Amino acid sequence: MATFKYSSTEETTNASRVSRVLLDPCTDQMRDLLRHHVPPQTFPQVIKRHRLKLPKLTKPQMDLILPRSGHYTGNYSDFDISLLYTLLRNICNIPPHIEGWGKDPDPNDVSLSANIERIHITRNKAYGHVLSSSLSNSDFNDVWSTIRAAVVGIDAALNNNQQYEKAVDLLKFEVIDPVMAKQYETRLRDQMKEDTETRKIIDGTKKRAACVNMYVPIGS
Repeated sequence: MATFKYSSTEETTNASRVSRVLLDPCTDQMRDLLRHHVPPQTFPQVIKRHRLKLPKLTKPQMDLILPRSGHYTGNYSDFDISLLYTLLRNICNIPPHIEGWGKDPDPNDVSLSANIERIHITRNKAYGHVLSSSLSNSDFNDVWSTIRAAVVGIDAALNNNQQYEKAVDLLKFEVIDPVMAKQYETRLRDQMKEDTETRKIIDGTKKRAACVNMYVPIGS
């Protein structure tokens, strides 16, 4: 019997599993980490106090955390990894890892910030595999090992009885049907699109600032 051109393979299932673990347990874990440092009931006060420390965000992100009327009243369940990473980095007083926020952490660095960084970087790299819908077994095992080690480290900081480590171990072998795989692919694409928009905003702000500085009169 002929094989359907778009049938699931080990490689496509690998990519889907990585997307799922990042978008579900890893994201939930980072929400718990934000709750640990900034309980939701204190978020409106904390975010206003640290507003000037935040990088430029997209309009949807700003409308979510700093609505024009009232204040944020949720429990972080509507925050994705991109926004969670920004908040953990900027409002939680978590010391940066050895290489500094936004950079690849040293392989031997097991600090909380290094593990947060690894989840964020792995999410970004996973997007490339989703575009090709393929991840070899060897690459999958490497990526999964990185994710699991980071999750174990963050679980230890949360002291939550390995809650997310157990979820990661379970998802490694759970069956993912094509419909579910497509849903995770779409969610990851949407997140990366928002990240791209955020980077454009930041780059545009930096360019405008550079132009202003270039024409500041001497002695002003």
